[in-house]
Amino acid sequence: MLGAFLFSRLMRILGPLRRRTVVLSFALQALLTFVSAALVTASVVPGDAGFLLPKNFIVLVPLALLSVQSAGQMVVSRFLGYGEVTSVVLTSAYCDLAFDCEVLTALPTENPKRNRRVASAVMLIVGAIAGGFLTENGDIASALWLAGGLKVAIAVTWMFWKSKGAIRLE
Repeated sequence: MLGAFLFSRLMRILGPLRRRTVVLSFALQALLTFVSAALVTASVVPGDAGFLLPKNFIVLVPLALLSVQSAGQMVVSRFLGYGEVTSVVLTSAYCDLAFDCEVLTALPTENPKRNRRVASAVMLIVGAIAGGFLTENGDIASALWLAGGLKVAIAVTWMFWKSKGAIRLE
């Protein structure tokens, strides 16, 4: 909730559809991910931190940072008008797909929102599998560094994305 509140207010203040606002949002998300990765890499958060609960809450620091950045990702998708793209959880994508009466009968070109839902679900599953491989030795640092790097790549991509003209929020 805190992350969604902070990112939505920041984006509204700066102009949610301005290029620099979207770039800043992804840069902040990358920063939060990198801080989480650094905490794990520097062993501030021990590898067995999950077993230290409830005596030691240090494991919650990177989780909180990742939660805030995840909310930032959701806020950006909403402002860009892609609410059907579930970028964090699959439940609503599954529900929307199951709710779609023509999910099995309509041609792929007939429903771009459904196509984005399917693509987001597939990519989340692929990401979870990749994350599983990256963390099979119990170390999540490499997965966090990779995620932060991908956030930076997205921010850089937004810097050079060709505009289709002015967009107005309604």
